[in-house]
Amino acid sequence: MIGNRSIFRCLLFNIRLNHTNGQAKYPTKKKNIMDKKTALHPYRKLHPWKSLTDFTDSILNQIIYNNDGLVAINKPYGISARPRGTNAITKKNTPSGIIGEKNYTIADTLPSIAEKLGYDSLKIVKTPERFTTGVMLLSANDKITQAVDKSMKRAEGARIIPRTYWTITRRVPIYRDGERRVAMKPVTNPGSTSSQPHIVSTWGKNERDRGDIKILNVQFKVLCAATHNLASLLEIKSSTSQWHAVRLFAATILLSPILGDRIYGSRAQDVLGKYINISPFTEAAHAPPVLDKDLLQHLKLTSAKTLIIPAHVHLREMFLPWFRTKGNDITITAAPQPEFLWTCQQLQMDEQILESFNNDSENSHVINSDIELPKTTQCIAIT
Repeated sequence: MIGNRSIFRCLLFNIRLNHTNGQAKYPTKKKNIMDKKTALHPYRKLHPWKSLTDFTDSILNQIIYNNDGLVAINKPYGISARPRGTNAITKKNTPSGIIGEKNYTIADTLPSIAEKLGYDSLKIVKTPERFTTGVMLLSANDKITQAVDKSMKRAEGARIIPRTYWTITRRVPIYRDGERRVAMKPVTNPGSTSSQPHIVSTWGKNERDRGDIKILNVQFKVLCAATHNLASLLEIKSSTSQWHAVRLFAATILLSPILGDRIYGSRAQDVLGKYINISPFTEAAHAPPVLDKDLLQHLKLTSAKTLIIPAHVHLREMFLPWFRTKGNDITITAAPQPEFLWTCQQLQMDEQILESFNNDSENSHVINSDIELPKTTQCIAIT
């Protein structure tokens, strides 16, 4: 009993001693798993602006050229040049897939851009469509507007293609490079009034005179292929942007639809192991494109999230021959937007090509040449 009492007294002494010591330290705040910030996928950050002021500041940072009344900006994805008119004919709208989409337009920013650059006003002269990024031209007066129009007409007359696009396609094209002179023609669905654009290789003079067709001069080359040939970086020079000509040509002629294209992205499909064109009047031609599982894995997406993939079409370059004066050729280049560059990196495109993207922000975007128009090194369209 004495031994047990001694043990009890020792335990009681230790308890009292511990009670006189400092209080035990307990966590003052429990960790909340919701406090952890998850990195957003780049395709979810296409429209990060919180207000019109933020958007305007962003566009001011996208000015890539300013000289004597001619201004160029690098237009972001999913942004229209002007507000759509309330009396415009309502079209069947395809969901944009842009998370937190904003309805700001470039026209909203023009007063701020003009004030920043010291002009009375600015107006839009040439612009890519809403879901194409890249070079947009603005002018400070009518003389500049007329000079741009004359330069574009001069390029057309000399069979020079002034627009250069960079695209990312969902596979390697069946042709690595080449040039074509074709025509786009709306084809009517039998038994219906609806029509779809179609590329034809032959046409009649009367069709052209009536305006039933649109001539399309194209030059293209694969700049590099992605890992395991899952995709390609494709350069396309196109004489027109009507009817989304670049997308249509890539899908139906090169059998290599552009990544994120939900207009013509299903016009070429894998049928029994072979890629072929399918009729634009079938339901399958308008269904969401089915993407390769390995491609989705590299893009860190599942098949249920393909809607957020932006159309990878970038107006890389605009060429203005003999702008205002003879021999004054101007080339304006726009660096790809962050989401485009991220896709290239994820697909392990050629490092030298990616390095050229980084150099865009360091080098001049404009090259003035003293070479006369007939001797220009710009690509010449097929006659």
